[in-house]
Amino acid sequence: MGFFGKKNKRDGRLVGLCQMATGSSLVCVRRGKEGRPILLSAVWEPVSSESGQVDAIRTLARQQPFQEASAVSVLTPNVYQLMQLELADLPIEERREAARWQIRELLDFPVAEAVVDIFSVSPFGSDKKPLTYVVAARKTMLRERVESLQQADLRPAAIDVPEFALRNLAELFQQDERGTAILYLQEQGGMLTVVRDGIQYLTRYLGVGMDDLIPHADGSYEMLIEQLDAIVLEIQRTFDYCESTFHLPMVSRLLVAQTQREIPAVTTYLNDYLSTSVEPFSLADVMDLPEVAEQLDLNRHLLAIGGALRQEQG
Repeated sequence: MGFFGKKNKRDGRLVGLCQMATGSSLVCVRRGKEGRPILLSAVWEPVSSESGQVDAIRTLARQQPFQEASAVSVLTPNVYQLMQLELADLPIEERREAARWQIRELLDFPVAEAVVDIFSVSPFGSDKKPLTYVVAARKTMLRERVESLQQADLRPAAIDVPEFALRNLAELFQQDERGTAILYLQEQGGMLTVVRDGIQYLTRYLGVGMDDLIPHADGSYEMLIEQLDAIVLEIQRTFDYCESTFHLPMVSRLLVAQTQREIPAVTTYLNDYLSTSVEPFSLADVMDLPEVAEQLDLNRHLLAIGGALRQEQG
């Protein structure tokens, strides 16, 4: 799923970009001969204002040997809306028009200014009707993202959303027969995604992030437990929803990606209170990484890496 179809990549390389409030992440991934991804580079440029984003991206691109490479821009959650809809079994173009009609009162901007895309999720091992979701974003914002890539001498290939960036990462862990869940803890919140057989069943946004955990990581154990209990509750609710709505059995593993700092108690506590195996997220077994790469540093780039792992043709 994406707002724009992908052009042919050069030399198997694809650049992923994610523009966040604190800075821009730019990565480059190449698929090896056997399909194993190779992370060629991952760089970060902090910015202090929205106006500095384009300059930051241009600086990053010119520091790396991938000018003119195809690129995917991954949006941040605050610039698009994701909604579940009831749509008739119509051809895709008619479904988009039906979706635009239904969401006109739900958007925080005029529907005439919206670009709309649709995807469906079918229940696991069931013939029940798929659930349909619509993604909507402002045309002007998407145009700005495309122009940012062009001004950095990159070739726009697609615009994607974090839900599917994490799905692309989860797909790397194909050894997990019952699927994989990823908990991505960023500074001001978290994302939990559940993926099996390449299908992203659900992504839930959590209110607890690293800024809530770090102050209690060295001594204030009761406060840390309070925050972790909130995370456990959200994860269990997500797993229960996936089971009741999609008939999805419990996933094989939950992989936890922390940013800013690695707090071992997070993984240990979740492993004790959840009914699936919980481990730290690690790319080392599923990607070829630069020798100096540290997983904690790479975690800051996960959405951009997920964008660069995109394989859909349109």
